[in-house]
Amino acid sequence: MKPPTEQAVLQATSRCLREEAVTAHRIPTGRSHFVFTVELASGECLIARITRHDRAECFAGFAYWRRQLAGVGVPVPRVLSMDLSGTVLPWPIMFLEKAPGNDLCNVYADLTAAEKRSVADDLLGIQHRVRGLPRGPGYGGVASYGDLRCHPCWSDVLWEYFTGAIDQLTPLQRQAPAIGQIRRTIRELRPELDSISPLPYLIDATHQNVLVDGGRVTAIVDLDELGFGDALYPLGVARAGLLARGPEADCIEQVAAPLCVGPNRQRIFDLYSAIACLKMLASSPLSVAGPPAAYSQIGARLQTLLDVFAAAAYKE
Repeated sequence: MKPPTEQAVLQATSRCLREEAVTAHRIPTGRSHFVFTVELASGECLIARITRHDRAECFAGFAYWRRQLAGVGVPVPRVLSMDLSGTVLPWPIMFLEKAPGNDLCNVYADLTAAEKRSVADDLLGIQHRVRGLPRGPGYGGVASYGDLRCHPCWSDVLWEYFTGAIDQLTPLQRQAPAIGQIRRTIRELRPELDSISPLPYLIDATHQNVLVDGGRVTAIVDLDELGFGDALYPLGVARAGLLARGPEADCIEQVAAPLCVGPNRQRIFDLYSAIACLKMLASSPLSVAGPPAAYSQIGARLQTLLDVFAAAAYKE
């Protein structure tokens, strides 16, 4: 799928919202959708998300979970309009209000220590409010409570993440020690992993999709699915994502601390971070943007972090 042109996005916006759209600029973010900022003639700015036809259900899931999460006080953007039929554009498109701020990973280095503590407090509060939703029908990410494409066990979710990532690696990459360490750790910790309840968590609220402005969290902006299982998992992703870009992830460590109490919980946190590194390094069949180049700074850091986290989780 090629990126839609800015002109096509302008025309689709005007048709859907019945207001003149004057500028559209693609945001280099997200791996599964094309994202644009659009300015209307009125001066209002909004977000346009565009995806493949076989991913249209993601936008329906966004609208569904947006209602559920707003009901428990999670800051989420309003859905302004969407077309899943391909009528206004050859692909499904969704329009959202534009919340202030930028992804956590893009502003983290500029946050003061006090602001990082404020962000951590906001994330802890959001995490608590999400727990106000009912338990899931199973484990993993689903588009609604009626979505039965879930797993019976939490370890099955991790195994799917792991095997899905290594399927995209070269035969030589699959022989790396970290791969075997992750595989053996999942098998060893399976009983503990499968004792985890299917509680709700924000599956994509990691180092990305958490908007921060003025040192406070302003919105969670990717709601295509809600996860059910261990809320520590997206924190492992966030830790890996922040460390790939900078020297520390103290804010995330603070949020994760209450969830790391008990036998093996730190090992599980390291396992989640290792799987996250592996997924970031691998190509995805759902991706509209490939993984970071192996020779890039982020790619090299992710490879190092993968080795470190896999070894820490394994503890032979």
